[in-house]
Amino acid sequence: MIRLFVAISGVISALLGFYLYGFTEVPATVADSQKRSMQKESAGRPLFVGFVPQGNAVFMVRKWRPLADYLQKKLDMPVEMVFRSSYQEIIAALVNGQMDICFTGAYMYVLASSEADIHPLVRRKKFGTSSYHSIIVVRKDSGIEFIEGLEGKSFAFASRESTSGYLLPLAMMRQRGIENPERFFSEVIHTETHDSALLAVFTKNVDAAALSVTRWRPERPEIKDLKIIWKSDPLFLGPVSMRGDLDPGLAAAIKDAFLQIGVSPDTMALSQHIEIEGFEDAEDSEYDSVRKATKWLF
Repeated sequence: MIRLFVAISGVISALLGFYLYGFTEVPATVADSQKRSMQKESAGRPLFVGFVPQGNAVFMVRKWRPLADYLQKKLDMPVEMVFRSSYQEIIAALVNGQMDICFTGAYMYVLASSEADIHPLVRRKKFGTSSYHSIIVVRKDSGIEFIEGLEGKSFAFASRESTSGYLLPLAMMRQRGIENPERFFSEVIHTETHDSALLAVFTKNVDAAALSVTRWRPERPEIKDLKIIWKSDPLFLGPVSMRGDLDPGLAAAIKDAFLQIGVSPDTMALSQHIEIEGFEDAEDSEYDSVRKATKWLF
């Protein structure tokens, strides 16, 4: 009888523990961490591909899901998309193994690589080249021809983590003696996206804006009323970066998969969908000019 009582008590205790654990809400961050830890230890661990959002979540998933599907097929392993909004979050994700590779701008790569063990894997090609420029634009009817003519005017930067929409134009201004843009301009805003910066000038919400030349396309109706008053030296488009301890064999396979995009016939539709013509080899030293520009910010 005593043995039976002990056995029954053990079962009840086990069931009670299961009940309490199963119905206790676990914070999402802890649950996600446990899930990723389990996946890392299992043979079927996904490849985590990171992106910095440039639109709402629905837009980002629709744009990049085909790339994730392509990599999943080429690598024969599950692929999951991860979205982070700042370089600090990217660093944390790469260090914690929550991200294996990540699409970043040149400036964000330089910031992240200064604090974490990451390396460029490949870089993007757009409009036939892997390089681009930062530009400052004004309306044609503004009468403004030079940067100095913007004193007392309103100005728009893109994101504070943008190479062409913030870092390079700000470095140029400080090189020219404009130490504090907030005092030089009558108003400074950050539009977060390059398209919004262009539209802000077109709609006369600001007098000038800094953005990437990749948004200056002949087919855009807005540019007929705008003009470029400054253009930076060329720089390379941002890389797809990988964490330093990624398995070399896997890294090589990922790189090969990217290099085939826009080259092999079966990737042409994907290339058009993600609006990237292809990818090229990337080296860390190719972003030294961006590193030099950061010295004007700190």
